[in-house]
Amino acid sequence: MNNQNFYLRLITLLLIIMAVFFYNGTVKDKEQSQDIADLTVKTENLEKQQDQILTALKETYEEQKTAAESNASSDVSSEADNKSEKDSAEDKENTDQADSEETDDSDNVYKNGTFEGSGTGYGGTITVQVTLDDDTITAVSVVSAPGEDSAYLSQGENVINSVISEQSTDVDTISGATFSSTGILEAVNDALSKAENA
Repeated sequence: MNNQNFYLRLITLLLIIMAVFFYNGTVKDKEQSQDIADLTVKTENLEKQQDQILTALKETYEEQKTAAESNASSDVSSEADNKSEKDSAEDKENTDQADSEETDDSDNVYKNGTFEGSGTGYGGTITVQVTLDDDTITAVSVVSAPGEDSAYLSQGENVINSVISEQSTDVDTISGATFSSTGILEAVNDALSKAENA
């Protein structure tokens, strides 16, 4: 009788242990299934976000490409205008240099007149003309930049306003057109070195 009770208790205990293991296994399976479902939803959301970002990047690229093409076509049409402006600027430079020789500018750091300098941009050489009057930078213009991207060059030309307002080339470059604006600053420095009084 005692042995029967012992075996009954042992079988009951084993059944309880098996039920606990089965319950724990079922709970873990449910948790894993839930985790997998959550990860699937997160992955789908990330894929949607990635698709949206790629679409936005493609649209931005197309807009910039269209803008660059329209700038290039307008640059071609304005190149003839720039040539005539350059010719008149050269005539003015010759006149200014003749005038500067007649005036006494020995106390100035720089000679009066218009001086040309060049620097290296992203796509090659950038040439500028710097006009000086009594050690004051009165004008800076880009006369040649054949290798530069027109969109970056037009952004880089914004550094000219800083040079004139600060009367120095020690100014910040233009974000988004660093190489072009650095080339312009280098060209202005080159022109200033040619304008220095001996």
